[in-house]
Amino acid sequence: MSDLRNEALSKAKKAIRSLQQQMSDRLFRMADEVEGLLEHLSPKEVATFLHAGCEMDVADANTFLKVNKTLKEFGVLLREARIQFPVLRALASADDETRSEAISRIAGGATLGTRDVSAIRANFRNRKMTFAEQTVTSAFKSSATLARRRAVDATRNVDRSAAELLSLLQAYRSNNMTNERRSDAHASIRASARALLPDFVCAYGSYDIPLSDVLRMPMHASERRLSLAYAAIDALAQGRFGGQFGLALDRSSLEAQWSTNFQECIQPITSTVAPDIFDIVTKEAAPLTRLPTRKLNVVELCAGAGGMSLGLEDAGYHPLALFEFDKHAAATLRLNRPLWNVVEGDIRQVDFTAYRSAGVDLLVGGPPCQGYSIDGKGLGKDDPRDLLLECARAVREMLPRAFVFENVVGLLNARHADHLGNFLKQLKKSGYAVQIVRMEAEDYGVAQERTRMLFVGLRQGAMGAFRAPPTFPHWRSNLGDVLEDLMAANGWTGAKDWAKARRNHVVVRNGVELRGALASTVVGRKGGSREKEAARWAKKGIDIATVADAAPTQEEADQAGAGFLPQLTLRMRARLQGFPDYWDFVGGKDSTARQVGNAVPPVIGQAIGLAVRSALTGKRFDYSVMLRERGCIEEPFGQRFIDAPPIVPDFRSTDVAELGVLASAEISA
Repeated sequence: MSDLRNEALSKAKKAIRSLQQQMSDRLFRMADEVEGLLEHLSPKEVATFLHAGCEMDVADANTFLKVNKTLKEFGVLLREARIQFPVLRALASADDETRSEAISRIAGGATLGTRDVSAIRANFRNRKMTFAEQTVTSAFKSSATLARRRAVDATRNVDRSAAELLSLLQAYRSNNMTNERRSDAHASIRASARALLPDFVCAYGSYDIPLSDVLRMPMHASERRLSLAYAAIDALAQGRFGGQFGLALDRSSLEAQWSTNFQECIQPITSTVAPDIFDIVTKEAAPLTRLPTRKLNVVELCAGAGGMSLGLEDAGYHPLALFEFDKHAAATLRLNRPLWNVVEGDIRQVDFTAYRSAGVDLLVGGPPCQGYSIDGKGLGKDDPRDLLLECARAVREMLPRAFVFENVVGLLNARHADHLGNFLKQLKKSGYAVQIVRMEAEDYGVAQERTRMLFVGLRQGAMGAFRAPPTFPHWRSNLGDVLEDLMAANGWTGAKDWAKARRNHVVVRNGVELRGALASTVVGRKGGSREKEAARWAKKGIDIATVADAAPTQEEADQAGAGFLPQLTLRMRARLQGFPDYWDFVGGKDSTARQVGNAVPPVIGQAIGLAVRSALTGKRFDYSVMLRERGCIEEPFGQRFIDAPPIVPDFRSTDVAELGVLASAEISA
């Protein structure tokens, strides 16, 4: 048995040391990659890129920057010592003297941890002090430690004594008490309060403040709570309760009695819950499968044809306003949702402070992505269509409870790091924490390869409640299931076999075989497909060269022969994006193709909308049910409108009929 144990230990030691070596090697390889970035970007830009583009913690990103600056020459030594990240961070952050001594010890064969690095730093600090300074510093630390211990003890004493006082008050309120017993209880409460008062002053101080001044303090202010607790204990100690005094500091109104009730006042200084005040045990409710009745409001920038809008509608949001510059897209929104407040024009000319008083729950936006996409020229901030910083301005002026901005993965490219960093910095200065969420449309049943980055922001301190939507890879759909009926609409007899081939198409992702062909990313242009893009679509059984006017016919298939590849109609493209078939589009073929290609799949909007709603309200949702049940058309009554700020140019009077409505009958083929 001993031999088996020794063999197991030896094997584990060898494996663990090997893994430690691999981890250390990879840390320094990452440091080398960061060093390469510094040839093209400033340190701040590199940190932003690592955080946004590589999803690295900001503190970790700064550590790698420090490693290149302070530890590069010791890379070989530290790799051989199998240094792990916590120690690497401690060494990179240490002062020169501490770092030099620590590395010297490592070179001598010592194994150091983070505490060892701290001890070296403390030793150097002490050696620089005179004997008197060391004596005084040591004595002060001892005194401070004793003071902290006594403060903890005093707080515990207050906690225990306040709980006893609450118990006595609860018994005193009983209606089944004789006068003699009530008199004894009165005396016990006075004695308990007298004993508690000096402990309270020792732990929290004295709060001899007029009650009228206390009640004007903010409801959740600590000073208000402690002042009320002090006043309540003092009143009880002096016997000012019961009979003509009642059981509250202020009896001028029912509201005053509730807020200054003795038990309410004392409760914040004890961890023991008074059962007659907090008589409901909070249990985590089961996830909801239906939306609550109350809707949250939303303002949307760059709303486009309404993909995000539809999803948010299904997540229980109602738009206060939807801003859109393109007249055809704005008309599409008005056509499908006549009661929505669609504001047509350039958001750069809008003063969003007008919405601050409305108490906006959610601000969303999909600023133009062409400057960051592979299909664009990659101009980023220099693209005249770029509105990223306008979104940050909208947050600053509107101060919503939360925001979500959607864009393409290309925004995280290193060459845009300075612009993205400025964007994130402005959001942080406005008081928000930001989380970057990557969402794949295929994980929500959309038959399309479409990746989107979502910048989700909530107030500092509130982000802890946010959880990104769960994914459902098993919902994977395919071109055949989604488009078979539309492909067969004009009599093409090969539609069934075409759909079957799309269903049986095998794709290997991360070493796993997946069945079913997905559409490549649907883009917002009519034709002129690039060679590589055309080849990708062709492998999936689609000719993407242009937009078809109608579904394929048998005659077209016969003329093309065995290699026939059908083209996508506008309705097919819209369905691949997840738009419901009843959603009509305004404009010609080019305009509609652009609206569809630029849209967010509605289910993505619904999923992120539910996630934000959950963070704001504390309600949990069963996404597996909610995302499968699409909502109905917005009810026509009970809408809330906020007058939109003046905007130039103003196209709101444009007649939809003049723009040319491409109704569902015209694009269904």
